[in-house]
Amino acid sequence: MRSLRALSISQPLHRRLQARPFSGQVLASFEQACDLITADGEVVALVVSSTGDGPLNVVVDAARGDFDKLKPGNPARVQGTSLRVGHMAVELSGAVAWDPRPAWDSLRACDQAGVERLSELRRLALDLSPPAEYRFLCGGSLAMLLRDDLTMPVAEDSAAKALATRAFAAAKMLRLGWEGSLPQLQTGASLLAGLGGGLTPAGDDLLCGLMLWAWLAHPAPGPFCEALLTSAEPRTTTLSAAFLRAAARGECTAKWHGLLQALCSTEGMPLEPRALGVLRVGATSGADTLAGFLWMGTAEPAETLRCPSLDCPQAG
Repeated sequence: MRSLRALSISQPLHRRLQARPFSGQVLASFEQACDLITADGEVVALVVSSTGDGPLNVVVDAARGDFDKLKPGNPARVQGTSLRVGHMAVELSGAVAWDPRPAWDSLRACDQAGVERLSELRRLALDLSPPAEYRFLCGGSLAMLLRDDLTMPVAEDSAAKALATRAFAAAKMLRLGWEGSLPQLQTGASLLAGLGGGLTPAGDDLLCGLMLWAWLAHPAPGPFCEALLTSAEPRTTTLSAAFLRAAARGECTAKWHGLLQALCSTEGMPLEPRALGVLRVGATSGADTLAGFLWMGTAEPAETLRCPSLDCPQAG
């Protein structure tokens, strides 16, 4: 059996593993991660150190490719202080517990500095995201919502146009929901949930980013995020639902911690390297999450939004 060592572990996950027995199975495995799932839908992600800390993560001293032999359905369980998955045993006892919740109170207290840097972050998101054609070939990214002109190079592609049209209508509803319309908020979340391909569809990533903005700027982030979660969670994938629940609790990855600190810094911490850290997550997940954060953070009044190039239906 291959023995590995856990370097760090999400604090809430550490508490859950201590509170009750853990048993589950492999949900999916990749070059840099292996996702486990329990019978009640809890997700645990074993990741390499370059991926870093996150709400679901156990960071392991593994190399790229170490998880390749783990197959969906392989059993996983905790025995003593060891997490055993297939041919692998991960020792948990020396892992550092990492808090996935940023210091929201401190960040909210200096939100004016963040507001002043949002335009810079929006520019970086547009400049550094993959080209539009690549994003759509990879299943669709919603970073295009940040463009002033939503005419896309792939606008004639029916699948891409349908994604963009539905996403714009849903995102506009979310702005109305931010302004106080609970039905519009829930409808927008329902339309975005599960929208796009992959284990974490683009629409869910956008909702995660929106919830992070809510924790930074909404007067009642908990109830706002709970309303989004209630509408979106039943309509998406198992893994994506786990990320939505984490975002609703105000939890995010270490890469997002760094970006939020730079955004709200009064000392001019550079944004670009931290924005790149977020944008490079997955094929498009990082861009989609940042798009959700900026969509609301750089919001115009919802009634002024128009999408003539995509013939978007008006939401409202």
